[in-house]
Amino acid sequence: MAHSMGDRLMLAVRDTEERSLAVPGLDAGTVAVAVARQWAETGRDVLLIDADAHGAGLPARIGEAVRLAVQPARRGLPSLIASRAPLDAETVTQHCWLLPTAGSGSVQLLGAPSHPDGARHAAGWLADRCGELAELAGRWSVIASMPGPAAPCYETLTRAAPQSLALAVVPGAALPGGVRAVMSAFWLRFAPDPEIRLFALGKDVSDPGDSSPDGPIATGSAPFVGGIRRARPAALLGARPRRRDHVLLEALAGIAARLPGEGS
Repeated sequence: MAHSMGDRLMLAVRDTEERSLAVPGLDAGTVAVAVARQWAETGRDVLLIDADAHGAGLPARIGEAVRLAVQPARRGLPSLIASRAPLDAETVTQHCWLLPTAGSGSVQLLGAPSHPDGARHAAGWLADRCGELAELAGRWSVIASMPGPAAPCYETLTRAAPQSLALAVVPGAALPGGVRAVMSAFWLRFAPDPEIRLFALGKDVSDPGDSSPDGPIATGSAPFVGGIRRARPAALLGARPRRRDHVLLEALAGIAARLPGEGS
C-alpha cells in the first residue's frame, strides 16, 4: 500500500478504544485540529481530514470556536463525494474550508457530515481510497482525525498512515498531602483534572520519552509521546487562548514537534 510521498507526512489521530475518563470536547478530533494549527504556525501546509465515523460535528465545533460559518453541506466530504471527482489535490481544495492560522502555513479542513449515517458512509469512502489519500501527502502534511469508538474504517486508515497517535485519558495527579490537609480543614475537596496522553501506535517518533506511564492505557507498549492537562477545547480549535490554555498549547506544540515531518 502506498504511503507518504516525498518529504511530507501522513498522520492518523485516534481515540483509544477504552477511555477511562470522560473529558467533554477533548478528543482525537480536537487534538488533530491543534496539531494542524501548530504545524501551520511553523510554515507547513496541512490538510486536515475529518474521518469521524460517528457524526460528532467537528466542523461545527471549529466554526463556533473561530466564528467561521463552516457548513459541511456546502463544502467537505459530502460535497466531495457527491461530485464523483478524482481524489486529487486540485479537487480536494475546492471542497475544503481554509481555517485561520497564526503562521505562514495553512490548514485546509475537509469536514465530515454531522449525521451518524452520513459520517459512517464518508469514513468508509475514505478508507476505500487510502492510496489516493497517500498521494495527497505529496501536496500537504495530511492529518486524518478519527474520534470516538473504534470502527472498521479506522483500522484501515490507521494502517495506511506512516504515523499514528492514540489519545488516552488518565487520572490527574493529586495535590501534595499537606495541601490536601489544609483544604480538608476547610471542608474543601479537590478533584484533579484528567490528563490527556498521546501514544505513537507502533511508529517511530523522535524523543519518545517515558514508555511506561501510570494509569490505565489501551495502547499496550506504544511509546508515550506526551501529555496535556485539561483546558478549554475551544482553545485547541482556534479560539483566543486564556492564561491556562497557554500551558496546554505549549505542551501540544512540543508533542507536534516530536513527530517526524518535512525532511525526516
